[in-house]
Amino acid sequence: MIAKEFEQFLLKHMEHYLISAEDLAIIVDSHNADHASLLLASAGYSRVPVITKEKRYVGTIAISDILAYKSHHHLADWEMSQLPIAKMVNDKIETVSETADLTEVMHKLVDNPFLPVVGGDNRFLGIITRKSILKAVNSLLHEFTETYDIRKKG
Repeated sequence: MIAKEFEQFLLKHMEHYLISAEDLAIIVDSHNADHASLLLASAGYSRVPVITKEKRYVGTIAISDILAYKSHHHLADWEMSQLPIAKMVNDKIETVSETADLTEVMHKLVDNPFLPVVGGDNRFLGIITRKSILKAVNSLLHEFTETYDIRKKG
């Protein structure tokens, strides 16, 4: 359990944790593998969210997912260019709801560089990155005593 004062301090910065869907590179599940590969390579991202045209979260995609699918199904490049990315999506990345508490977010970020945030009806809202949480913790470590006094018990 996170100490109440630490959680309060970190939650003051909550609006900085979520990177909105509008500010992200995303791929629509009907796009093909060529489009996804081009976006991933040109933007330099290792993994990006995949959504439907209705903005519902499907999963994530990485170059490694595309190559694994191609290899597993013994497909040629021209065959890959015809396939929607939805067939290659990794749906194993954990998500959090828009109402997730800080403890849940911190636990899930241990194993993931970012967490997709979904609202009602699985609507994709954005991501919370490990980097944003680490920046908040850094702020906590450097600024906490400006607001709180720390005393040893007993």
